[in-house]
Amino acid sequence: MFSLTLLAVFLVFVFLLQPLTVYLIDAKRLRRFPNQNVLSGITNLGYMIERWGGFRSKSLHETHKNHPIVRIGPNSLSFSTANAIKAIYGHSTPCVKGDMYAVSSGPYPNILDSVDKGVHAHKRRLLSHAFATRNLEQWEFKIVDKVERLVRQFDRICSDADVILDYRKWTNLFTLDAIVDIALSHRLGCLDRGDDMVPICSAAGREQTVSYIGSLHAEKRAASVLVWSSDWFRPLQAVLRTIPGFFRDQYSEGQGYGEMIRYLTRRRIERYRSGEELDDFLRYVLQDKEREPRDVEIGEVEAEVNVLLDAGSDTTAIALSHAMYYLVRNPRTFHRLRQELDSALQGLDVVVPYSQVKDLPYLRACLDESLRLSPPSAAGLNRKTGPEGMWIDGEWIPGNTTVSVPAYTAHRNPAIFPEPEEYRPERWLGDGAKGLQESFIAFSAGARGCIGRNITYMEQLILIATLVRRFDFALIDPEWKVAYEEAFLLWPTSMPLKVRLRS
Repeated sequence: MFSLTLLAVFLVFVFLLQPLTVYLIDAKRLRRFPNQNVLSGITNLGYMIERWGGFRSKSLHETHKNHPIVRIGPNSLSFSTANAIKAIYGHSTPCVKGDMYAVSSGPYPNILDSVDKGVHAHKRRLLSHAFATRNLEQWEFKIVDKVERLVRQFDRICSDADVILDYRKWTNLFTLDAIVDIALSHRLGCLDRGDDMVPICSAAGREQTVSYIGSLHAEKRAASVLVWSSDWFRPLQAVLRTIPGFFRDQYSEGQGYGEMIRYLTRRRIERYRSGEELDDFLRYVLQDKEREPRDVEIGEVEAEVNVLLDAGSDTTAIALSHAMYYLVRNPRTFHRLRQELDSALQGLDVVVPYSQVKDLPYLRACLDESLRLSPPSAAGLNRKTGPEGMWIDGEWIPGNTTVSVPAYTAHRNPAIFPEPEEYRPERWLGDGAKGLQESFIAFSAGARGCIGRNITYMEQLILIATLVRRFDFALIDPEWKVAYEEAFLLWPTSMPLKVRLRS
């Protein structure tokens, strides 16, 4: 009984009295900024609860409409202006990645979650050759192969009248097949089967099938609730894994993704050790430019494959879904894009070559406008100010404060993007388009900007151009709107579209 009383006293102190005392003392003077909700200044539970609401970034945006700086946690501030983007994410920023990256990374940090700038620079040098445009263009045939397989499936489905398909599902299967081939020279066959089930052999030697999307999303779904409380993330995670319910179920399913990464990576390494010459992403991790072996641990290799097969499939699938969603919702834009494609691609095969679409201005404008309205990573990417503090957007922010700019809000700044809720690809054309780029952070910005942006643009340009030329799409109902779940990324839950061969 005495021990239970001590435990209760301890919990009250840790979760109520201590944070309330810190809030009232206000050593960093953060109380001068408005809170996102009533809990934000006292505990990270406020932001964690927002995650349960389904669309955290939209909720934060509503607060940002009246306040350029919002307190989203006891030690966390969200900003909304172009000046803040440069200060927080620019090449010369003193900020480092926030604590959530360190606590959520595995024993081998990858290029995404490495906090130390020197470690990140080393990884970027290691991988930059693989992501160079000239190498990606050599892998174009892998993307073309997957586009052809998707088109064959759409052709087959279109043999029935008034067909409705889940465009979100099929484009996600496309990105799974594409990124695994680009990364590991491995053919999953998801498009041919119409599902995301991947046969593997687990570390325990058991043959099983893993849902690529299901296992990836399960782990993210659980971690995205807890990680905002970085001090308590790992102990909370350890405890909740043992308690029946939502978190244990999600973490249990999420283990399949790690097993899949381990299996696919080691299978690729076995092919390398057997002397098989393969040209893919992993070749640049295992070998230098002269094809001499690198001194790299298998754990580090698995860490980089993990993030590539995660971000390289999920973010591009989200972008492809939104690109078509906004085109279908705006028939005038769809028609104008089709005119551009018909004019530029006369007589070409079903799948259009990258060289013929990479410089089409309206096609690129359509993609950028959908990324503006619905960026895959809508939430702010956390950074931490240096110990000495810094000026951000005219305010002195003390050292070791978590700061961020949510892309969802930055992309809706009416001073930069007039009529921000309107889908207007034309804003990206002409002389004024250059001024938009500083506030366009769909791929983050600065030295930590997304290293894979060339891959996603290549996939989007080829696939969207091919589909718009070959098929007619329509919403199942003129009033239908996409629904979302936001974990770390902004997931469209599904996207049922009517599709038929172009008349």
